[in-house]
Amino acid sequence: MVTAPDADPGDALDLRAAALLSAPWRAAGFRELAPGELVRPVPQVLTGVEQTRALGTRLAGGLRAGDLVVLSGPLGAGKTALAQGIGAGLGVSGRVTSPTFVLARVHRGPLPLVHVDAYRLRDAGAPALELDDLDLDADLPSSVVVVEWGEGLVEGLGASRLDVALERPGPRGGPADEDVRVATVSARGPRWAVLPRP
Repeated sequence: MVTAPDADPGDALDLRAAALLSAPWRAAGFRELAPGELVRPVPQVLTGVEQTRALGTRLAGGLRAGDLVVLSGPLGAGKTALAQGIGAGLGVSGRVTSPTFVLARVHRGPLPLVHVDAYRLRDAGAPALELDDLDLDADLPSSVVVVEWGEGLVEGLGASRLDVALERPGPRGGPADEDVRVATVSARGPRWAVLPRP
């Protein structure tokens, strides 16, 4: 069944019989998740750090070993707060804090969390640090790996991932509201496909 581009954003669309990702679908914000399935990310407005953590906790409910979560957004957008919520939802021990200076922390729990801050890997003046030095590919099969500032760096770790873009909106030309964030969660790859593959 094919539905119109203005369908409920939570609907899975079986497009095996339709032209994939034609111009009207792209214009409506859809992209292909897996062959024959389109999705449209829905922005969520978060008021305060507790709602950001709560989103992380909800995301953790659907995560399993081998999942990669890539967090993006400007400084102060809530990436670490979201990682804290994921840690709480996974039941990890200890406090989840930003690993900016150590680059990566492993938090033990029923499902371990590997929390990475790749900000320094982007800095041209940084020491010769490479993503490969972190051995994330070795941790990924048995953990959930959350990478702050990972866009453009970690996509090759697997065929699937969740991208979470956090923004601090503000009026045009004015300052951002300190308490408001907008989060857009985008699933990528077959791990997140809803439809059974033929």
